[in-house]
Amino acid sequence: MKSILLFFSRFCAVLLTLGVMPPASAQSPEWARVVAAQESLTQASTEEDRLALHGQLQGLWAEALSTGHAFDVAWGEWNNAVVDLGKDEARMIVFTWNVELDDRTQRYGGWVATASPQSALGYTFTMLNHDRDADPADAGRMHRHDRWHGGLYYSGILTYDRNTPVYTLLAWDGADALTTRKWVETVETRHGRVRFGAPRFDTPNGLVKRVVLTYADAVQATLRVEEGLERIVFDHLAPEDPSFRGQYAFYGPTLNYDGLTWRKGRWYFSSDVAVKNGEDSSPREYRDPSRRRRRS
Repeated sequence: MKSILLFFSRFCAVLLTLGVMPPASAQSPEWARVVAAQESLTQASTEEDRLALHGQLQGLWAEALSTGHAFDVAWGEWNNAVVDLGKDEARMIVFTWNVELDDRTQRYGGWVATASPQSALGYTFTMLNHDRDADPADAGRMHRHDRWHGGLYYSGILTYDRNTPVYTLLAWDGADALTTRKWVETVETRHGRVRFGAPRFDTPNGLVKRVVLTYADAVQATLRVEEGLERIVFDHLAPEDPSFRGQYAFYGPTLNYDGLTWRKGRWYFSSDVAVKNGEDSSPREYRDPSRRRRRS
């Protein structure tokens, strides 16, 4: 662990010297430290080192966000799980990271920042505390920021219920050595609290708070937003043999897609939808971060 912390300190100093930082925060030591820690986390080779950096990141991000600049950063240039939705007073940024342990389970961290003209920073932010006992596969439960179910949020879409903005996020979870999960859920902030999951998904199983895909760890499944259509599409999953129904370690994509379409304040489920083709519509566009470590 001492070696990774020494590397982190030296890397942070190099960033400050070279100015290899998001432009708005180039002179901020707080932002330099958090950038260095995130980069060190991707390079850490042992579980001990990854957990040590994970433990530091919560505090480092709180310090950096408290100095401002979060809404000035070009987040699209970051190689992290970050979702930046809306503009001006409707803007929301969700940043998450993960630590994969040796048993292939995950630890998560992150934060949510929302525009606030009344704040001196121009925004307010809330840190996310991963509760390992919270079940992300529970479609009927709402999760708060202080008992967050984890996950990497890699995409999203902003829609409106009359005049109220509705932020919908797409998430990935490495789960364990047998299965992987993706899901779609909404996030809302109120009085300094963040809540994930609202009953806005009209599905064959009724009105639920998230739609969850669970499938074999060895395969890839798509869950993505179709831009311009206010629609989310995803692989229809099925077991490789009917006798494995309910055993998600044997589930994988079929040749069909299902979808969610936004209408009148809800996401409505449709089966066997036609998927829009395009340069950015590959059904395997999101690569599980854990796979990169397994190949190394």
